[in-house]
Amino acid sequence: MTKYATAILTLLIATTLVFSAKRTAFALPDYKKEFFNIYVDKTATEANAKAFAEAANAKTGKCFVCHVNVKKLDEPGLKSKSVRNNYGKAITQFIDKDSFKAMKKEDKEKAMAALREAIEKAGGLKVDPNDPDSPTFAELIESGKLPGDGKPDPDDLEKAKAARDSK
Repeated sequence: MTKYATAILTLLIATTLVFSAKRTAFALPDYKKEFFNIYVDKTATEANAKAFAEAANAKTGKCFVCHVNVKKLDEPGLKSKSVRNNYGKAITQFIDKDSFKAMKKEDKEKAMAALREAIEKAGGLKVDPNDPDSPTFAELIESGKLPGDGKPDPDDLEKAKAARDSK
């Protein structure tokens, strides 16, 4: 009987660990959800909107709308989703994850409204702020393209390297 109790207890502990680890693996699912609510129309029939919905839902979209796939960088050992691209960085001009998390604990609706506003404001920014002829992130999206350039933000990359090297 104690063998069964030990086995059940072990299974419960393992299940708890798996589910708690799984929850932390997704950085900020609210960001992705709100981005998709604003920009992705799964029932789109117009060519650009349909192309964008497909791109955003593809394996190369989703989290990589804002983040860089660190596995493709020549920097082994970097934490997944630790490095943002230019679009992910643009959103942080209007809201950062710590402020969002704190706001969400107090008032989820207010936090989601602030996030929505930040995503919409980021859409109005130029992809290349140094080029006046550069399209905005929203214009890229409207043309059916993902907004991020796929290149690592230099500050994020340095922070991710420092975090990796401190271990």
